Amino acid sequence: MSLAAPILAMLALWWFSTGAILVLGERSDAARRLAMVIVSVLALASLAGLWAVRDVTTPAGAYAGAMCALVLWAWHEMSFLFGYLTGPNRQPCADNLTGWPRFRAAAATLMHHELAIAATVVLIGVMSIGAANMVALQLFVLLFALRLSSKFNLFLGAPHFTDQFLPGRLGHLRSYFSPRPAGGFFVVTTSVIALVAGALIWSAATAASPFEAAAFALLGTLAALGVLEHLFLALPLPDAALWRWLLPARDPRRSPDL
Repeated sequence: MSLAAPILAMLALWWFSTGAILVLGERSDAARRLAMVIVSVLALASLAGLWAVRDVTTPAGAYAGAMCALVLWAWHEMSFLFGYLTGPNRQPCADNLTGWPRFRAAAATLMHHELAIAATVVLIGVMSIGAANMVALQLFVLLFALRLSSKFNLFLGAPHFTDQFLPGRLGHLRSYFSPRPAGGFFVVTTSVIALVAGALIWSAATAASPFEAAAFALLGTLAALGVLEHLFLALPLPDAALWRWLLPARDPRRSPDL
């Protein structure tokens, strides 16, 4: 089986879904509420779809499982960026906070979001018990791991994080970022993700069945994109250009809550 199709599919889904969420984040309150209702319906449908393909071991089953996981992940991303599900702390970091108190304050800005993702992992895991098609669970867990790694790196030190897409309603998060040279944690986490990506792509190239080839290729491409997103944190790469052209120019007179 050619690996081009699943690799290109994951690249397209990554770019389109990220761009769509950024565009929706720029819309009015009413538009965001409508988008949240629509994606909530799609998320429920994805749970049903996940159950329907749990024993489908064809390339189509792998694609379907991946799509279900991505829709569920989009629900979490939108609920966070739209300001609906973040954390109990919505205040900027105090200047005198360091060490453990600063970490606790930073964690409180995201706590509800992270707990919701963890609960979804448990839900998908329960639904996948005994399933032959584990792509949805594997992909969602990989997304969660990549997101946690990125957040820890932002907290510990990331010199080139692009925050121009961060909406005003989440502006307090900037005060918890550490704009300093990346250190050992960045090197270790990025290297581990790169090794995982390489192992998954190798598994796809040597897979025993078309289903396994598609599944490993989808997961490997996502892991490789995780490496790229980590490099965006440490290197002066123009990552914003990938989506900036989709968005209208920001009006400085706009309310920071929009």
